[in-house]
Amino acid sequence: LPTQARLHLKAGLAWREQAFDLINFSRRWSYVGTAGLRADSTAVPFALLKTGLPLPRWMMSDFIHKGEPVDPSLWREDFYYKQQLNYTGTRGAAEAVTAAYGMAQGRLGRAGFLGRTGFLGGVRVERTDTRSYGWVRARFGSTAAQQQADPVGSADRDYANTRRTSRGRTTKSFPSVHLTHDLTSNLKARASWSTSFGRPALTNLLPNETVSETNQTVTINNPSLLPQMAKNWDFSLEYYFEPVGNFSVGWFHKTITDYIVSGTNAGIVPGGNDNGYNGEYEGFTRLTAANAGTAFVQGWEFSYQQQFTFLPGLLRGLSGSANYTVIATHGNFGGTANRKTGEVAGFIPKAANASLSWRHRSFSTRLLYNFTGNHISSYSATSPALNLYRMERNTVSLGLAYQLRPSLAFSCDVANLFNEPQRIYAGVPGRTQDWIINFVTITLGVNGRF
Repeated sequence: LPTQARLHLKAGLAWREQAFDLINFSRRWSYVGTAGLRADSTAVPFALLKTGLPLPRWMMSDFIHKGEPVDPSLWREDFYYKQQLNYTGTRGAAEAVTAAYGMAQGRLGRAGFLGRTGFLGGVRVERTDTRSYGWVRARFGSTAAQQQADPVGSADRDYANTRRTSRGRTTKSFPSVHLTHDLTSNLKARASWSTSFGRPALTNLLPNETVSETNQTVTINNPSLLPQMAKNWDFSLEYYFEPVGNFSVGWFHKTITDYIVSGTNAGIVPGGNDNGYNGEYEGFTRLTAANAGTAFVQGWEFSYQQQFTFLPGLLRGLSGSANYTVIATHGNFGGTANRKTGEVAGFIPKAANASLSWRHRSFSTRLLYNFTGNHISSYSATSPALNLYRMERNTVSLGLAYQLRPSLAFSCDVANLFNEPQRIYAGVPGRTQDWIINFVTITLGVNGRF
């Protein structure tokens, strides 16, 4: 553009659709034999190696072959379940996103203070259309006796006339502004304000009805859920030094809105055959998932990386990096009471990574260390003793690679080198809930370009 400062403009359109259709052919049988099933004496379970207890194991292939019992006289099939899945196992959903965006990039001036200040700003507008279909159970379903006497007919009466379809539409805009300023030739400052989002899972689109005659409620899915939104402030200072290295420190603050909360009152079901439920559930309270709640997350991030080319000999191929993040959070997260750091599942207050790499000619290797701090994974508002926590975890991984020629490379990655377990406890560290051993994983790879 013919302006004093250089300016770049860009705009575009995008459209995408994702859809799925599920068909479930599951079947199940009940054992009606008089003797116990023979266990597989050749199986060596991990529990036997660790505890010495000879726990029995049964291999499914000994009893089921090509989807049928090996000995039909020992099993009775649940034909109601099979016919029911012809309805409830057939369902689908689709999500189409139409988006347009515009952005501008440049510097505030040609020289001086403004010439050292760059900007990038724009907005993206998205419209999301959803549709889904599926079957739900009739309000007054068949009894166990009816299902036993006429399993196929009972399933047809329970589901054949209760096909549901749903549609939804949302429109959102996502603006952002990013600024950079060169304080010196080696020191750069960054500041940005942006918006981001997380879409609800596609399973929220599928028709679903759970009825409580006692409470006079019908719980349904909500195809019009908005994405969870976040408004973000980010500030950082970056210092660059020779040879080929930098250190940065950053502070961030996020305001998260539109949390998805289940069990929200969505009004009373009206009367009439066109009430969306074939005329049933008049006067019932509709419960569904809705967007509610606000939370705040802020923290610091420190990062360092450098190539050690100043070292002598083979050590010139070394390089290292490290980062450390600490966060704090508070808010109602869609509930009725405020929560803070240590009470919000999914937020890890402290995390760190460090790596050391070495390269010489066609050979390279990398040693990676990962630290995840103690954090809560499941929160109970009624009893702190029911809270589930993951203990801090330290893992080390190793990677090796060899470039045989420009078009062919081999790699070997060893994850969790020291077989660090995952430890989960309830309430206090002494109450172990789970001890998960992921084992050491070795991955061999070949990368070729032809």
